[in-house]
Amino acid sequence: MDVMLLIDALEDILDKSAGIPLSNKVIVHKEELLDIIKEIRMKIPDEVKQAQWIKEERQKILIEAKKEAESIRKECEDKLQRLKDERQRILAEAEKEAEIMRMEADQKLQSLIDESEITKKATEQAKELITAAQQDAKKIRLGSKIYADDVLADLEDRVYNVMETIRNNREELKNKKS
Repeated sequence: MDVMLLIDALEDILDKSAGIPLSNKVIVHKEELLDIIKEIRMKIPDEVKQAQWIKEERQKILIEAKKEAESIRKECEDKLQRLKDERQRILAEAEKEAEIMRMEADQKLQSLIDESEITKKATEQAKELITAAQQDAKKIRLGSKIYADDVLADLEDRVYNVMETIRNNREELKNKKS
């Protein structure tokens, strides 16, 4: 029998006890009340222990959630740094490739400059090469941005899931208090 039921039993005894005329006093069986009070005293330590256990479990859950959140944050920072480094490398390669293509185009243009019809073709080819190089560089930059966005979206989902877990654990602890 838990403490609340024992307290209800005390109330029932008091409600059913015979009253003393012209007063608010009642006649009760002392032994019966003392037995219930003794049971209450024996039950209270168990419930206090259970409350302490719940409190300790809550602390463990919170500590674990903080550790997991910190681990995810660190992992995300590392991943973000790797993405930044990869993006820089890709951009540097694209710029280098574009510069090589421009230099090649300039060389071709220069070698064909004396001949007018060949010069026109060379100019057109140089423009096409430059446009193609610029488009390639633009595609590479766009691709790296999309990749970085995908990684950040994944990170956002993970952080959201951790926050959701923390919220659910807190809600569960609140529900266990009542």
